[in-house]
Amino acid sequence: MVDTLKELLHSSLSERSRKQYSRAWVVFSEFYTRYQSADLTFPVSTACIALFISFLCAKGLAPATISSYLSAIAYVHKIKGYLDPTKSFLIEKLLVALGRRGQADVRMPISRPLLYELVSALQHTSPSAYRRSLFGAMFMTAFYGFFRISELSCASKKQVDTVLQFDHVTFLKQSSRVTAVKIVITKFKHNTNNRPFVITIESEPSETFCPVQTLLDYIKLRGHQNGPLFACADGEAISTNDFNLELRRALTFCGLDCSRYKSHSFRIGAACHASEKGFSDSQIRALGRWRSDAFRTYIRPPSLKAN
Repeated sequence: MVDTLKELLHSSLSERSRKQYSRAWVVFSEFYTRYQSADLTFPVSTACIALFISFLCAKGLAPATISSYLSAIAYVHKIKGYLDPTKSFLIEKLLVALGRRGQADVRMPISRPLLYELVSALQHTSPSAYRRSLFGAMFMTAFYGFFRISELSCASKKQVDTVLQFDHVTFLKQSSRVTAVKIVITKFKHNTNNRPFVITIESEPSETFCPVQTLLDYIKLRGHQNGPLFACADGEAISTNDFNLELRRALTFCGLDCSRYKSHSFRIGAACHASEKGFSDSQIRALGRWRSDAFRTYIRPPSLKAN
């Protein structure tokens, strides 16, 4: 079989491609014999190709290398007149997933010290006292509440009812002093049954900025009318574009790379902060409303974090 392959490859491929394809085919033939307990026959099934991808992934091969191995399999099938099994829906989806796994997440976490810098920067980047208070409250709430930006701001006017609303928020008191804010949400990613989820953010009066006090100060300017919690002075919900623009201004003022820090950096930073405080994986998963352990990719070692 390998000798026949070499003859076929020699007639139409460059020397480099022949070597790559020959090596790929040797690896695949060994895999097939070992895991299928039979001699290699054509056409190779989609299920077998899927197992081969899993095998290569487990060996630690890069997505590009795995793709080159599949190219060899595809080429031999085509040259022998068979349909290409690597073009099936299943295999294409596996390759998409593999590619995503291979893409490093370059987004940096917004740490708590950096969060304070960004809130302070608003004094220099926004001329409006209302907007300074608004975005300061949004920055703090996004971090301490593990919020996705889509839960706080609207990508379009059709999403006004899906973002955090004023009546979702309750301030908790002890001896007439506000000690925490309780936020109840039902519309968030993975919440298919619309069960309410309670987010409690504790007051931190000894810190440079207290998340609860920052939100209280904003509501004094906003008023107590119903509607989106984070809104312009005219009551219109803040757009995602507006939030991102204000964040970029603050990042630029702080001398930070806007390509590395995004709105999701608040959520990444929240996961890192919780990990540093000793929270367990299950606790972090619950706080961030993650359905899986995907958040683990957000936990950055200290050498990768700024501030």
